[in-house]
Amino acid sequence: MNDYLKYDLHTHTKFSDGRSPVRDMIKAAQANGLNGFVLSDHVFSDGDAEKLLAGYASVDRASSPVEIIFGCETAAKDLSGAPCARSELLRRFELVLMDFNYILFSQMGKNGESAETLRDQLCDAVFKAASVPEVRILAHPFNFGIAPLKLSLKLFDNARIGKIAEECVRQGKIIEIMNQMYYWHSDTPFEEFHAEYCRILSVFKEAGAQFSLGSDTHSCCGIGCLNWSARVVRELGLETRLYLPEAFREQSNR
Repeated sequence: MNDYLKYDLHTHTKFSDGRSPVRDMIKAAQANGLNGFVLSDHVFSDGDAEKLLAGYASVDRASSPVEIIFGCETAAKDLSGAPCARSELLRRFELVLMDFNYILFSQMGKNGESAETLRDQLCDAVFKAASVPEVRILAHPFNFGIAPLKLSLKLFDNARIGKIAEECVRQGKIIEIMNQMYYWHSDTPFEEFHAEYCRILSVFKEAGAQFSLGSDTHSCCGIGCLNWSARVVRELGLETRLYLPEAFREQSNR
C-alpha cells in the first residue's frame, strides 16, 4: 500500500450520523492496513460541537493501534461561506473540514434562479469560505450535482475555478479528493464525471494547491476505501501534493 493510502482524513461514527462506534472504526482501520484516520463527525451547530467534543473526551486513543485525530466536519450556514459553529468551538478540534450541503442547498433551491446564477452564488461562497481561519480542508468541493441544485460540473469553467483555487492557495486551504464524490453527480455518466472533476482538480494543481484523501465513510466497512481517490492521484500526478496532519507525518517518519 502506498503511504498516502494509509491515512483516511474523512470519517464519520455514531457520534454523528455514522453507523459504527469508534472502537469498530479502529479495528477496521487496523485490519485494512491504515496507520491513522481522522474522526470528522458532523458539526451543524454550536450544540453539535459541544456534544462531539464531549464524546471525543471519552475515547481512549492512547490505547489505539492506529493514530487518531479528533476533527470535525462543519458546513457553510449560508452564502456568506461562514461555518455553522462559532470559531471558538471549532478551534478546539484538531482538524476542521467544511463542506457545502443541504443546509445551504435548501436555502438556494427555493427561489428558482437559473443554473448560471446558482453557479455564480456558489463560486462566491466557496471563495469566501476559503478565508475561514479555523477550516483546514474544503470537503468534497463542487458537490452540487444532485437535487435541489443539480448543477453540472461543466458549468464551472476554468476561469471561475482558477479564482477560487488561487484564493484557497493564498489562504492555505486543502482540497479534498473524496472517494465517494460520484455520489453527488450520479446523474452524469461516471467517466464524464471523472474527466470533468479531474479538469477542476488540475486547475487547483496548476495554482499550487495541496490535496487530501478521505473516504467520507459512515461505517467501519468503508474506512480506508480510497480506490477512486488513488486513481485521481495517479492520473494527475499529485503524489507530492498530498497533505498529512503533523501527527501523521511524525508517525510516517518513525
